[in-house]
Amino acid sequence: MRLLTLTQLNVRNLRTARLDFPPGIVAVVGQNAAGKSNLLEAVYLACTGELAGARTTEMVRLGEEEGYVAGEIEHDEGVSKVEVGLAPGRKQIRLDGQAARAGDVARHVTAVLLTPEDADLVHGPPSGRRAFLDGLLVRLSPRYGALMREYHRVVEQRNALLRLAPYDPSLDVWTDRFLKLGSEIEDLRERAVGRLAPLASEVYADIAGPASPVLGVTLERSHACASLEEALASAAQEERARGVTPVGPHRDDLGLTLAGHSIQAYGSRGEARTAALALRVAEYRLLSEKHREPPVLLIDDFTAELDERRRGYLLRLAASTPQVLVSGTEPPPRFDELYRVAAGAFTREAVVHE
Repeated sequence: MRLLTLTQLNVRNLRTARLDFPPGIVAVVGQNAAGKSNLLEAVYLACTGELAGARTTEMVRLGEEEGYVAGEIEHDEGVSKVEVGLAPGRKQIRLDGQAARAGDVARHVTAVLLTPEDADLVHGPPSGRRAFLDGLLVRLSPRYGALMREYHRVVEQRNALLRLAPYDPSLDVWTDRFLKLGSEIEDLRERAVGRLAPLASEVYADIAGPASPVLGVTLERSHACASLEEALASAAQEERARGVTPVGPHRDDLGLTLAGHSIQAYGSRGEARTAALALRVAEYRLLSEKHREPPVLLIDDFTAELDERRRGYLLRLAASTPQVLVSGTEPPPRFDELYRVAAGAFTREAVVHE
């Protein structure tokens, strides 16, 4: 896949309305806070219809009410245009002129974004790891996004009844729906982690070396029971006392270990960063497999807190990719196109190949 053009209006500090991107390694260079990360997040939004961790209001320039991002992305079946309108609490997606959801976009095009904040996948709260897994599954399974939307609605309704009317007969109806949706989500997550884990382990070994401890990735369910139904029955007293649903996919976590020991508890900062990078590259490989072509790859601040081994791995990955946008305060050793950015304005520089 290749991003051909990006058009934007009122996206954070970005001032250049349109940018064209060639294949190969595109370097985006500027000082901190110049707009490099904002550009890559806008590109990610244009390639996926999803926000990269930010809220809708945070993507719109301060003082403006609405924003807009559009990308033209070339892929094996042609060229798709993804448009995203942004307003407080609202995001509207159009795919080739038709109203769409992120799952519709994911059937045709996608991107993977690597950032320094990916270390939070390891040391951050479980919600971040669930978001990583859900974001991957939405792009792998056309059904998953709809499942999650309905699941969260059911949990919300169920919790409201537990707080306000715990003996209302309609609670059984919501419980049956919760069990059906939750069990299907658990199954899809297990299958996804089963595919993700060996890829992440292989990437970790490639980066850290063959003598490194083995990276383990598992789905840690919110219960140890044979089924969600059994777990919910066991938690009946707790949920009536607290007025919440204490088990289910909304409380799952992603277990990360090295040689069987928790990285969160015992891993070094370097090991955590390598594990996070391994997860992102595994995501990239799974999406490449699904689309039968590599996604657009985005690497934000490739030198940030990365040692020579991890930087080298990233640069080798970039060189093997049809298109990658790499940002930094200095360009990578090799690149095909160079954009300089200052105060949100981008200038294309001629590249002289020796």
